[in-house]
Amino acid sequence: MDEFTVTTPGLVYLKANKSFSGGYGGMWYRLKYTDGTLSACVWPFPWCFEKTDDTQKAFAEFPFDADGLARAEAWVAAQYEADVPRWSACPAMPPPTPEETAAAGTEAAPVPGAEDAPFDL
Repeated sequence: MDEFTVTTPGLVYLKANKSFSGGYGGMWYRLKYTDGTLSACVWPFPWCFEKTDDTQKAFAEFPFDADGLARAEAWVAAQYEADVPRWSACPAMPPPTPEETAAAGTEAAPVPGAEDAPFDL
């Protein structure tokens, strides 16, 4: 994999929406704005933040300003680069089997316009 870098939508987005999250190579990350502070967290795939035990998470806090955001983005990237084997060993959630899909009574929705796409979907 290439070197991992974090790019966020910026301070205005974080202040308005309170958090931003993403994932890369087996590692989830979240930046969250609370009371003038920017907190960063990383944790392993496959579960969401709320369903992952806190012992599996790493946290750091930064000032809520341009420098703090840059430092938070760098911290998240450094967490990944420092332990690539850990993150790459994390399982991803496999797609449901045909049996699971049938048992749930659902089918994969067709992709509109897929028949006209100039490439395979």
